[in-house]
Amino acid sequence: MTHARQQIREAAATLLTGLTTTGSRVHQSRLPYATLDDTLLPALLVTTEDEQVGQATVHGRLERRLTLNVAGLAKTAANLDDTLDSIAAEVETALGAAPTLSGKCTFHGLIGIRVGLDDSLEKPVGRIDLSFEVLYFTNAGAPGTLA
Repeated sequence: MTHARQQIREAAATLLTGLTTTGSRVHQSRLPYATLDDTLLPALLVTTEDEQVGQATVHGRLERRLTLNVAGLAKTAANLDDTLDSIAAEVETALGAAPTLSGKCTFHGLIGIRVGLDDSLEKPVGRIDLSFEVLYFTNAGAPGTLA
């Protein structure tokens, strides 16, 4: 059984594959980040972060509020900020056109953007993180069953 978090992450990654700037370079994990070289950029990393879970409702459903993070990575260059802003615009447009993430949630919305330079790798990369709050429900005791 796949957890609903995984289903949501996969749905978002599918919606983000094929964007103009990042193309098919969409990863559903934190791990590829350390191994991405210049030939694999720009790219997106789609991860699920913190989650708040409400008490079971009278119908045995749990309300869940998940943070979905989409990190855009790009080579450092003179036009780095423009590239990162293009990535953000494409991500916001693609996810905004799918308010239920292909039926995997009740609602999602952008809650924050962070932009910076990550110099923890062999070569620095520009990074833009778009955080979305995703509201969804599961049946109590069945985290893989969307309700």
